[in-house]
Amino acid sequence: MEKNIFELKILLVDDSLSMRRIIGKYLANKGFTHVLEAGDGSEALKILDSTRVDLIVSDLHMPIMDGMKFLEQVKANARTRDIRFVMLTVEATQKIMNKALSMGIDSYIVKPVTEKIFIAELERVIHLT
Repeated sequence: MEKNIFELKILLVDDSLSMRRIIGKYLANKGFTHVLEAGDGSEALKILDSTRVDLIVSDLHMPIMDGMKFLEQVKANARTRDIRFVMLTVEATQKIMNKALSMGIDSYIVKPVTEKIFIAELERVIHLT
């Protein structure tokens, strides 16, 4: 990514407001200032219709549209398919991890996660070439 990492627009998708606040705080502590939020995949798709983002951090289990269906929609759209995608979820089964990885995510992080580990993994994803 060519932008200064702190200028990146990050879309945080999670049905838990408290989780969005925690992850938002992690991002703010690191210096990220452009963070958008959505409560599920369908809300996130509406944001993506009008706003270009550089990175998506999404939960897996959400009402209306879960993270897997959201990921599928993002990867199926020529305008959004190259956005870096991090799945952040409590789901730790190998089958689900493998499915998400095969669909093109850049990272799979299992909750709970410490700020240090989350930011380190996010920086790794941002610097992928």
